[in-house]
Amino acid sequence: MDQVSQAAPPFYPLTESNHAALVVITAVIFFIYAILGIIGKLIIRLNITSMKDFDVGLLIAALLYFIQTACVIAACSHGLGEHRDDLSDGNFGRFSKLMYASRIFGILVHATTKVSLGLLIRQIDRQGGLNTANMILGGVVIAWAISGVFATAFQCPIPEPWLAENTTQCPNQGPIFLYNSIMIILTDIALCILPVAMMWEVQTSIRRKIIVMALFGTRLIVPIITIPELVHARYMFGDSDDVTWQAVSMVIWGQIALGLSVITVCIPSLKGVIDSLLGSTAVAAINTPYELKGSGNGTGLEMTALSDSRTKQTSKQGSGLGSALRRHSRPRHNDQPMWRRDVMGEVRTEIASGSDSVRNLTEGVMVNRDFEVSYDDRHTSRADSMGSSEGAYRM
Repeated sequence: MDQVSQAAPPFYPLTESNHAALVVITAVIFFIYAILGIIGKLIIRLNITSMKDFDVGLLIAALLYFIQTACVIAACSHGLGEHRDDLSDGNFGRFSKLMYASRIFGILVHATTKVSLGLLIRQIDRQGGLNTANMILGGVVIAWAISGVFATAFQCPIPEPWLAENTTQCPNQGPIFLYNSIMIILTDIALCILPVAMMWEVQTSIRRKIIVMALFGTRLIVPIITIPELVHARYMFGDSDDVTWQAVSMVIWGQIALGLSVITVCIPSLKGVIDSLLGSTAVAAINTPYELKGSGNGTGLEMTALSDSRTKQTSKQGSGLGSALRRHSRPRHNDQPMWRRDVMGEVRTEIASGSDSVRNLTEGVMVNRDFEVSYDDRHTSRADSMGSSEGAYRM
């Protein structure tokens, strides 16, 4: 006798009175996208044994994101997407606790991804005003995360700070959510400005500048998605008692923003792949011996290249030490100083330190270092001594 097998009912049916399935699908899809982005980042690096601080921050964000997504999916099983009148008080209490936890973990996910991206920028540029601005921004993010978590944790009266059924019962829920959303938007915009300032003065091709700025600039998608999330949170400021139904759109946009927050930290690592597709310029190192000798007019020293004939002078662009090094001093008895030192100059168009992610971002960047050579003549009292010289290098 043939037995007709019947398909099992869906875990979260999509009906006119239950929209929980929309939340679950969105949360799961963007969590998978985030995990794939992290895996892709590690594969591109090909060196997962040497974890950097920004990698650790990204993995912590992924763990927090997993917990937050689990809370949202569990909330869908206890009333999210349904009307409040269809829920028991027990289910609504569990829904409130899960949403309460998901918002706290959401703040931590946003904060850790921002810190991770800031650490990546710091790995590339550790000096100057940009590094100071980066550290200040990191301090602002940490301060916001601490204040946002504490404000959300105590948004409603004790002993049930998670129970936010209406504005009368929990009037602070809306303003606190608005504060957190505004800080997310402002700090993400600041994180997109830092790479632009970093690449503005870098001596590299325009195409390479645009690629790096565009990779970091993808972070702008997070504040763009946060705006509709904030718009759909209007129910927090009204007198609605149907929070389980009206929170659906806000939660969907929030899960998209969290997923993109993790993904955009992984995107800068794609620079090596993009260079390979577009065709990257070859990187070479040129070692050239140099010597310092009198300039011919008794006023200084010039740096010239040592060729076979020892007469070829270096071009202005061919030396990483500069086109000419001068000793500004008065000539004595119209005699040229009999002092010479061989110098090895090197031009490199690649920064070799740091992780693979940093090397991919900084490949092809010309780094100029200026050297000052000083020369001091001293007369001794010994009859058989014509003088002494001392050369000092200062970078």
